[in-house]
Amino acid sequence: MTPKAVFEFREPTDVTLTHANFRKENHGPDLVQACDLNMAVDIPNTLLDKIAPGLRQALYFNAAAEQGQDQLDGVDDILPNLRFPRLNGGKFALDDKKNKMAGFDLDIEYGLDDDRSHMAFDCCKVVKRVIETKEGGTVRLSWQVQYSGDRLDGETIGKLAQLEQDLITIKLIPPAVETIETAADEEPLENPFPVDNETLPLTAEDVFVAGGAAVH
Repeated sequence: MTPKAVFEFREPTDVTLTHANFRKENHGPDLVQACDLNMAVDIPNTLLDKIAPGLRQALYFNAAAEQGQDQLDGVDDILPNLRFPRLNGGKFALDDKKNKMAGFDLDIEYGLDDDRSHMAFDCCKVVKRVIETKEGGTVRLSWQVQYSGDRLDGETIGKLAQLEQDLITIKLIPPAVETIETAADEEPLENPFPVDNETLPLTAEDVFVAGGAAVH
């Protein structure tokens, strides 16, 4: 049985708040304050096994092992080399543009780890998960957390705006039962190839099948 993919940061994790966008969102007849918080962190590619089982093996391999170098007993299987070197720096979306994972709890710590430097948001959505592959076994992981509700008062908005581009400590806890929301009003993805900015790129499976041709 294929393991279920998990996206979570249950232990405090330092990430960069790369961008904070504030907007209004319709909740019935009312306009509610909302925000989009973009985050990023460098992780070892072994964590891809938790995020999307099989993805690490599709993108990485161990060149030394394939050339006959013995692996040490008791050492985890290390896959430091990109199967296709032209994928170095390539960005790949982990989600369909129309799907949003809902029901996450987000805790943000900054400063001195007291009540004045802590923010908590519930019922958040996680979207736009993207990995940037790097030779050597490190992956740049980025994603966006969306929240709307009464916890976004003026003081909190001001703090989040000041924290943009800074290092923050987060915990991101998924719901007990994963919820996927589908935006019916969004157009289907037309260009499946990896490019920068907002266009969703090719999946790892497609890259593997296609023989690793990189698109920039």
